Amino acid sequence: MRAFLLLLLGITAICRAQEIRIYSEFERFDPFGNPVAADRDLVPREILSPAMARNGHLSVHVVITAPAGTNYFLYTASNPPDILQLKLYREHFVPCGAGYCPDWLTPLNSPSFGAIPESIVDLPQQTSRSYLLDIRAPPDTPPRRVRVEALLKVGTWLVAPMEVRIVAPTIPNSPSIEIENLAPIEASSSATAQLQLLRYLSGLPPQTPGRLLTVRDIIQRNAAEDMLLAHSLAAAKSPTRPSILVFPEMNLMAQSPFVYPGQGAEWYLRIRDFLLRFEP
Repeated sequence: MRAFLLLLLGITAICRAQEIRIYSEFERFDPFGNPVAADRDLVPREILSPAMARNGHLSVHVVITAPAGTNYFLYTASNPPDILQLKLYREHFVPCGAGYCPDWLTPLNSPSFGAIPESIVDLPQQTSRSYLLDIRAPPDTPPRRVRVEALLKVGTWLVAPMEVRIVAPTIPNSPSIEIENLAPIEASSSATAQLQLLRYLSGLPPQTPGRLLTVRDIIQRNAAEDMLLAHSLAAAKSPTRPSILVFPEMNLMAQSPFVYPGQGAEWYLRIRDFLLRFEP
């Protein structure tokens, strides 16, 4: 009986030492399980039931934390399996200020094998690895809920679930300028999205990156989709008025990083929430 209890305690300790969690695209983590300083929010948003527009993307970070010497498999899945399109990327850490930030992306298949540390030469003290899960809802997808999971296999199964809410608004296939317009890597991750928001408030069309090579490219593309949706919703609400005058709320929310410079990067999510809840 005593041997059984010791075994059970050992299994429990192993499970607690390994963790898989999902964060918004604006909450980057370093190789040691800490939020990047420029993104840190006192209360990060819990990603349990995120909304997404049709013909658009929802991107999240999948962060795995485990002791050195851990080998694992990472799976992604949805139920029903044929509603959403899932793409998984490995995030590569690069020097960023006084630490490291995830930036460069490598596409992966699911399941994907991983180990901690990634390199005993470059990051011998690493305890955390980051992935980007990119989700697309085709334009003809009916509004509904779809369960999406990131699953970690390390002797036992650990699951990070989401219930993705596909809502009625649809990203239009409107023209945009194809050019990379990224904030510096050491800046807050929302700074890249802010560039597209300020273009919208200036009456300029959004910009989309030519290729998706980095986390910041993903953020730029997603923010450009938000601004395309904003133009579309504004035109539906008031066809004769400039779109920037239809939604004064967006102008007020855009002042948030200037009024409260110490807040975390997730302030931009309020812009997206506003658009996805809008009913013309």
